[in-house]
Amino acid sequence: MNNLNKYFSLLLLFLWFHLATGQIVDLSTPRSTVLTHISNLKPNAYHPESAAKTIYGLPLEEARRKAIRLKYIFEGKGLKIHYNDIPNDSDYTDSINFPIPKHAYKPFPYRLPEIYLEKYGNNWYYSKSSVAKIDYLYNHIYPLGAEIIAQYVPSYLKERFFGLETWQWIGLFLALLLTYFLHLLFKKILFWILYFIKQRVTKIPIENLDNRLRQFSHPLSYIFGIYVLELMIPYLLLGQDVSSFFVSALNFAKIVFWIFVFLKLVDVIMAIYSHKASKSENLLDDQLLPILKNSLKGIVILIGLFKILIIMGADPKAIIAGASIGGLAIGLAAQDTVKNLIGTLMIFVDKPFKIGDWVVVDGIEGSVEEVGFRSSIIRAADTSIFTIPNSKLSEASVNNMGKRIYRRYQTTLGIRYDTPPELIEEFVEGIKKIIELHPITRNYSNYTPYNSVPYNVEFVDYGDSSLNILLNVYFMTNDYAEELHGRHVLLLGILKLANTMGVEFAFPSQTLFMELFPEKQPAYPKYNTDKANIEKIMKEVIEEFKERISKY
Repeated sequence: MNNLNKYFSLLLLFLWFHLATGQIVDLSTPRSTVLTHISNLKPNAYHPESAAKTIYGLPLEEARRKAIRLKYIFEGKGLKIHYNDIPNDSDYTDSINFPIPKHAYKPFPYRLPEIYLEKYGNNWYYSKSSVAKIDYLYNHIYPLGAEIIAQYVPSYLKERFFGLETWQWIGLFLALLLTYFLHLLFKKILFWILYFIKQRVTKIPIENLDNRLRQFSHPLSYIFGIYVLELMIPYLLLGQDVSSFFVSALNFAKIVFWIFVFLKLVDVIMAIYSHKASKSENLLDDQLLPILKNSLKGIVILIGLFKILIIMGADPKAIIAGASIGGLAIGLAAQDTVKNLIGTLMIFVDKPFKIGDWVVVDGIEGSVEEVGFRSSIIRAADTSIFTIPNSKLSEASVNNMGKRIYRRYQTTLGIRYDTPPELIEEFVEGIKKIIELHPITRNYSNYTPYNSVPYNVEFVDYGDSSLNILLNVYFMTNDYAEELHGRHVLLLGILKLANTMGVEFAFPSQTLFMELFPEKQPAYPKYNTDKANIEKIMKEVIEEFKERISKY
């Protein structure tokens, strides 16, 4: 056992020595192939011929050039290789990143999916497909070439301190300075463009919109500066570790600023929506504004956090799976809340009522006072409050009395049995004239036919203790208080007409008939049925009613 440990220690020492000097060439597993490629291109152990052996099927010189360029691609994209995460199995099979499982491995499946290793024979190499794309990827990252700056840097600027050469520190400072000035310039240009669009396209006088546009242009200008900096960073040849740090930091900052951009965009859109909603009579739009604004901002933040997690190295598939499972668990635990949320959306989409409408829902009658995120508030006539979950409200049968074209009023006028027929007929005609003169009742002058007459005033029934006249009218108003005042004017006019004509209203009673003595007169009222007298009375009452409604 001691001899075995001794030989194993010597083998590890031998492997470490070859790894440090870059002389090792091992293509037996995906990890050893990547290790062979990168370790043979280190500045202190530069052996490109050994690194070229990881490229399959090319002449030595061409393979050498491809291997060098591939390393620059990794550095330019800020990709840091974690060797412990690379499989060390010679028969490794990837069934996740390939439609057909095969002996292949993608080191960076999300940030550089074009490059992967594949097993040919008994060894692992960079695949033929990957090798064919190296030049394209390299030219995309380094349009001027990776070493164009380093070739002209004097030797005294190549001294290293704090991990970088002097010319790299100078280049980094100049890149940051140039980015800052471009940010200031682009901020002004972008604001001018947005202001021009606002003046020429929207033409909406929204308060503080200029300030909102200025806030919107700030993060956009930072994003522009980050993109410029991303183009310059690869030319500094910072190395894998430093380059990975800068690229990750820039990607993180870019996503944060994009989050701010979309949050400000939501503010601008909501300001325009609020301006249009303020001109609408439907108060439900105003109620929707904070819900819609908060929902959109929540979606922006969630997507931004999702992107940040990916940059930090999280697996997108794992995040989506976790979010799906978490969402399912939350949904099951909060079914009522989800139902109410969907009910809220249905109310805002269908708009069965608006704030202030008088509605009847499952026996609850009142005015809609508020439509919230979870429930709605209905205030009854006695000022009590009913809170109804939106899930039930969206499924219930809602009678929106606030959307009625007319407000119907129907009653029965009971007059005494001894009223003469001539007087009844004139009384009915007088009521009809009052309805025609009433300012808010539906009548023949303002009536649009709906397969019915505009009102009904008819002698319809012999009651237990009265002759019944049906009064069925429609008030042209959506306001309950105005309807009540209209009833007051109408009924008061009918009452004055009855009093003037001598028509008496009956009340529940019984009449006892007795044989009359010659000197006794019956206690019945005396009705004047003279036609001229009735017309005179009718004219006086109608003129008085006209004078009354002139003050309506």
